[in-house]
Amino acid sequence: MASLWKFPVIYVCENNQYNEYTHYSETTAGDISARAKAFGILTETVDGQDIRAVFDTAQRLVARARQGEGPAFILCNTYRFFGHHVGDIQRAYYRSKEEEEHWKAECDPLKLLAGWLTEQGMADTSTFEQIEQKVRAEVEAGEQFALNAPFPDPGEVDQDVYA
Repeated sequence: MASLWKFPVIYVCENNQYNEYTHYSETTAGDISARAKAFGILTETVDGQDIRAVFDTAQRLVARARQGEGPAFILCNTYRFFGHHVGDIQRAYYRSKEEEEHWKAECDPLKLLAGWLTEQGMADTSTFEQIEQKVRAEVEAGEQFALNAPFPDPGEVDQDVYA
């Protein structure tokens, strides 16, 4: 319908390389972007680790949609740095430690952007250190607030559950 009626919608597919415990290439036949192309939807693939590339692509496709040119599909190839769920801590049986370390060291989106901003003279390393300290303090304060908060009254268990 989006394609037929030229809806101004952008579909974003985050391909983080893995299903729950399996590399997507072992369970996905064909090209992911072909699914959108089959419906006549403009499709673009972007390095999901490159914040600037994702922003530029999205900005261009949003402008296109606002001009009435219909939907688009962005395939962002990225990486899931951690497990699929909180209990997924032994990932060695489906991916190597070397693979994880490579992605963390070489492909971290925030490090890549910080490196580019520093190279362009738009920021320096102290700026990012300050941001990291501030964010860590906020997260720690939020964690302490949650840990210190009282449990709700058991009589409230069925309140605000349904809209």
